[in-house]
Amino acid sequence: MIAELNIENFALFKKTRLTFAPGLNVLTGESGSGKSMVLESLAALFGARLSPERIGPWGDNLTIRAALQWAPDDARWAHLEPYGIEPDSVLIVERQASRDGRSTYRAQGQLVPSQAVRTVGDALVEYVGQNQLGRAARPQYILDWVDEYGGLNEQRRTVGQRFAAWRDAEERLEDLNALSVAPEGLAEKRGLLAELEALNLQAGEDAAISQELARLRAGRHLMETSQALYQALEGTDYQPGILAGMDEALKLADNLARYDEALGDLVRSMQGAVDTMTEARVAVSTWMANLDLDPRRLEELETRADVLSRVKRRHGPELENVLSYVEALKQEIEQLENVDWERERARRSAEEARHQYEQAADGLSQARQRLLSQASQALTEAIRDMEMPTGVVAVEHRSGEAAAHGMDTLEVLFSANQGQALKPLAKVASGGELARVALALAVVGQSDEGIIYVFDEVDQGLGGASADRVGELLQSLGRRTQVLVVSHQPVVAARADHHIGVRKTLDEHLSRSDSAILVGDARVREVARMLSGTDDSVALNHAQSLLGGRQGG
Repeated sequence: MIAELNIENFALFKKTRLTFAPGLNVLTGESGSGKSMVLESLAALFGARLSPERIGPWGDNLTIRAALQWAPDDARWAHLEPYGIEPDSVLIVERQASRDGRSTYRAQGQLVPSQAVRTVGDALVEYVGQNQLGRAARPQYILDWVDEYGGLNEQRRTVGQRFAAWRDAEERLEDLNALSVAPEGLAEKRGLLAELEALNLQAGEDAAISQELARLRAGRHLMETSQALYQALEGTDYQPGILAGMDEALKLADNLARYDEALGDLVRSMQGAVDTMTEARVAVSTWMANLDLDPRRLEELETRADVLSRVKRRHGPELENVLSYVEALKQEIEQLENVDWERERARRSAEEARHQYEQAADGLSQARQRLLSQASQALTEAIRDMEMPTGVVAVEHRSGEAAAHGMDTLEVLFSANQGQALKPLAKVASGGELARVALALAVVGQSDEGIIYVFDEVDQGLGGASADRVGELLQSLGRRTQVLVVSHQPVVAARADHHIGVRKTLDEHLSRSDSAILVGDARVREVARMLSGTDDSVALNHAQSLLGGRQGG
């Protein structure tokens, strides 16, 4: 719900803060006081067209800001997620506009595109003002309304699921049709696969070959170096090696240890070094024995490396990419070899999916059409209670294109006078008639929880029982969701859960509007003014009586 609305330099409002409550909120005041401008500012906040003339005389910019209480788990937060705004318990929306026609929008203090705020407004606020129909003009809304009214949402979900399955089947068939290939093309792919498979490529072999080639190409150096290392350890006929010197040193240390036991650790340490070097000599000898320096092996590896290099340039860049390409080519050839069979199977699947969809959509369409007479009668009865005794509302059905919601198009038709042909509501209804039809849709439908309804003078021109009936319907709607209404009717104002008075005064020779919450005596006086234009004792008593018996609880 809207908890607070701040208006600065908008029309006649210099700086005003309005607070709203759950349920039915009514704004009243004398003609020209600025009541409708409050609702106009709310529409402007959520992206409605804003004329530069609406900027007041107290500066070159206007600001409209609203605080909305919004549950963190409300799905409509998703509209703001792309802009980095996370769900919270309060949403602050702001619009600033300048005389040059530029506007900036903010959500939670962060700049956002105008479309983001418009999307939130479309999902949150139903604004019905003079010559503004709101949702009732949208065929999609009427479809949603009828499905909610008739309890058809589960049936509609089934239609949506079958539509998605049909679309998937059609896309699969389109993909297979695109796979059509000439026989010579298939032969070429088979030849390429045979060529690649003949190479017997193995994962990682290029790295292994590269390593072995490096070793073979350095073969002479490896052999000379390994021989020199072995001789350094073992020695030659002319010069003793490291091991011989270490053995001699170990004997001398052992001889000393016989006279001094403190040298035992030294002997053991030297013995470990001798053992380590002996193992090193054996390892070098084994490595030399296994050293393969066959020139034929070198030539063989260089040939294989050249083959791998060429195939990687063509299908790589890495050998792993080539191997993946081989697998993909196998699958493509297999699919192409079976494409006719697969295409026929996909065609039958698509036909079956279409049949399943059409069957479900036809069932939904019939269910909708069975409801239309009942829904039209209920809407007609509702508007006739609002001083349109010869008014008729009808929901007309037409066949439409296949879609996730079915194959129906619905439109609201209206006639205000007996004998007058029914025509599209948006083309023939006056502002007050539009508002009353929208109110009837909201009340009869018993849906749209979480939508904030905003009505500008829905009770205009009504009197007596009709005005009282409008107040009753607004109060009933307010039990489900928040409702904001500009009213001239005391019987409507008396039913309000929250009453706001708007008045116009002079501020340094400038007309200025302001607002105040009306409670207690102030509210009684305002209702008395609405009753008779005065606050004499008769009007006050009548107002007190009306408030005592009609105000919402």
